Amino acid sequence: MEKYTLCWATWSLIFMFNTSVFAQELETAWKFETSSRILASPVETDGTIYIGDTEGVFYAVDASSGKEMWKLETKGNIQAKALVVEGNVFFESANVFYLVKGSNGKELWKFDTGMEPHSFTYQEKKYNYKIDPFDDKRSVATLVDGTIYIGSGNGKLYGLDAKTGKIELSLNSDENSPIRSSPLVNNGLLFFGDWNGVVYSYDLEKKVYIWKKKTYRQKLYNTFGGVVSEFLEYDSLLFFGARNHMMNVLDVRTGEKEWTYTDAKGGWMIGDPVIFRDTLYIGGSDNFSMYAFQPNMGRPLWNQNGKKNIYTKPILTEKWLIYTAGNGYNWSDTGKLFLLNRTNGEVIHSVELPNGVFSSPILIDKKVFFGCYDGNLYCVRIKD
Repeated sequence: MEKYTLCWATWSLIFMFNTSVFAQELETAWKFETSSRILASPVETDGTIYIGDTEGVFYAVDASSGKEMWKLETKGNIQAKALVVEGNVFFESANVFYLVKGSNGKELWKFDTGMEPHSFTYQEKKYNYKIDPFDDKRSVATLVDGTIYIGSGNGKLYGLDAKTGKIELSLNSDENSPIRSSPLVNNGLLFFGDWNGVVYSYDLEKKVYIWKKKTYRQKLYNTFGGVVSEFLEYDSLLFFGARNHMMNVLDVRTGEKEWTYTDAKGGWMIGDPVIFRDTLYIGGSDNFSMYAFQPNMGRPLWNQNGKKNIYTKPILTEKWLIYTAGNGYNWSDTGKLFLLNRTNGEVIHSVELPNGVFSSPILIDKKVFFGCYDGNLYCVRIKD
């Protein structure tokens, strides 16, 4: 681990609450207050941060100053990371999809899936557009050859023309199971997963399913099993996170399981996977752990227990692994930002935040941006 000069710092001067940590290398540059809690992850382009909150307000914020550039009010909660499309911004708000101008938020087109507001189930109404209290992740869109691919709560995987919003592809999951996973398109194949734990491989050219794979045999309890993360392909293997204590890694060609990691404590392996320098990194929920694996055979390399639920996607650099976490059962409890040594998982620093953090961080020029359940978008600077 590299040498760091440490001193005691009072974070009440930075985060406006009382706690003290070793903090010379981490300091707040700014924080921006939104109208409500934040589950969505930020996205940045050309010096602007875009993010939405659970009240349905979507913001453009200057990345250097933290000042609001514009905002757009919608009618439902925003939980997923937005997608930048040629200077414009695509995002979802309670099963309605928007493309707006990046410069001023002017609506270019809107696609309503028909679920808002009359089609919601009792559970979705009860939990504010959620299926259950832990339904915190939403499908993050991907753009391929002018088509935006995105999953929806109505059990459809859409391909939308990025210029017009018109439907180019509409696939139904089995039993119209909601799609919370973030689709992957690679080599003409589309991969996605549904709330019932089924993973799909679809050939976009031949317009046919290649395979479908159920990732568990028995639903152990009501909140169990949904595939809810981003998908990642590496060396003909398919990686993803789920509300399942077994992380199943599939062969992209056949859908068969290549290896499985089972958490002994039954914690969901729910984080978004990242592979960096031939190592797989993924976060878990009730096991409170960030994991590093050898990706081909599943050999565990290290894990770090931060005593918080991890729903998010870590940042990887040559030196660091950076991730956010919170208490998934009590969002008013404190959250944390962790800075780890990437090679061995040792904690370099951790910063306590007023509430849980279920927004994946992004890193720009040694500045970490993330949303918090206290309603603030944070910019934290890493100092050498």
